[in-house]
Amino acid sequence: MSLLKNLNFSKMSEASVKYGISNGDEPGHFGIWALWGKSNPTEVFRVIVSAHSSKSSLVVPIASYTLAPTPTESFLQSIETSQELKQFLVGSDRASSGQVTFQFLLANDVTKTITYSLEQAIKFLRGKGSKAPKSASVISGYLVRDRQEIAEIPHSQLKAYTETVKAQIADKLKKAEEEKLRVEEEKRAALAKVQAEAAAKAAKPVATKAEGTGAIDRSKPTLLASKLAIVFGSSTGNTANVAELLKKELGASVEHLKNITDLHPVDFTVVENIILGVPTWHIGEIQEDWAAVLTELRALNFTGKKVAVFGLGDAKGYPDTYVDAMAELLEPFEKNGAKLCGLWPTDGYDFKKSKALRDGKFLGLVIDIENQDNLTDKRVKAWALQLQKEMGI
Repeated sequence: MSLLKNLNFSKMSEASVKYGISNGDEPGHFGIWALWGKSNPTEVFRVIVSAHSSKSSLVVPIASYTLAPTPTESFLQSIETSQELKQFLVGSDRASSGQVTFQFLLANDVTKTITYSLEQAIKFLRGKGSKAPKSASVISGYLVRDRQEIAEIPHSQLKAYTETVKAQIADKLKKAEEEKLRVEEEKRAALAKVQAEAAAKAAKPVATKAEGTGAIDRSKPTLLASKLAIVFGSSTGNTANVAELLKKELGASVEHLKNITDLHPVDFTVVENIILGVPTWHIGEIQEDWAAVLTELRALNFTGKKVAVFGLGDAKGYPDTYVDAMAELLEPFEKNGAKLCGLWPTDGYDFKKSKALRDGKFLGLVIDIENQDNLTDKRVKAWALQLQKEMGI
C-alpha cells in the first residue's frame, strides 16, 4: 500500500488539486498525474524521484523530470525510469525494504511529496498498479531524465525557464507556418502562370485540315489502334519518371508512352486500355496540360474501354486535397463509358482528405515523391502486376 506521507491536501484550495503516480504507458515507466479544476488552475514544473533503503548498499541518484512547457490542464505523463532505480526495485541485488518518493514542484515554490512502499512502486513499474483518473488528459510520449544543466535550474527559476521554452516552441511553429504559406504562395503563383499560358494556348483557333499547309486536324487520331497506352501530364518531370517506371514493369504490352501534349484527346478512342498519369498541384488543382483538354475529353465516347490512373501528391504539404486531380481526370472517362481498374489501398499513406477515394481505396496508384520516395519502386511493381490481371494485358 502507498504511504502517502507529507501530502496535505487540506491546505490547498477548496476544490483540491490532486497529484499521484500510476502505471506508465508501458512496463518500466511510471505515470505522473495531476488533477485540477477550471476554478483552481495550477502549474506543475518538475517531478523529482528518489529512493532510499537502510538495508541496501545500492545508491539511487536523484532523477528530475521537468515539464516544459507546463501542462495547461489536468494531465497524465509517462516518465522513463532510470536504470539505477530499476536495479533498486527489481534487479538481482534489489532492496528488500525501503521507499520511493515523488516530489511535485509547483508554482510559488510549493512542493508536494508522495512516498510509496517498494511493493507499490514495483507494481507501477510492471504496469500492475493503479491507473490514473480518467479525467487526466494523456500527454503523448514520455519524459526522459533531465540533463544536468536542466536539473540544476532552481525551483524559483522554473517558471521563467518553462515560459522561455513555451515561447521558443511558439516561435518555431510561427516560422514553420510562415514558411508553409510562403511555399504555397510560390506554388500558387507558378500554377497561375502555367494555367494562364495553357488557357492562352487553348484560346487560339484550332486549325482544321488543309492540304499542303501543315495544319492540324484534332478530329482525327494520330495513333494507330492499340491495346495499351500510358498517357501522362508532367510539369516537373516526376510524373513522367513514374510513367517510365510503369512502362518498364509492364514491358512490351505498352504500345504507346505519351505526354498528353504530344497527342490529341481523340487518340484515346483507338486505345483499348488506357493508363493515365496526373500530379495534383497546390490545393487540389489538376495539372495544366490535362486541364487544357478536359473539354475535348468530355465530348468523347469511351464505351468498352478500361482505364486506370496513377497520381502524384504531397501528403504533408496538402493533406486536405491529397491527389484530388485523379478524380477530376477520371470523371470524363467513366462518365462516358470507361471501366475503372486498379483501385489502390490507402494503407501506409498519412493524409486527411482526398476526393480520389472510392469504397475506402484510392482511385488508382498514389505516389508521394516528396515524403515516401523510398516506396515508389515497390508500389509501381505491385500496381503493374495488379493491372496485368485486371486489364488482361
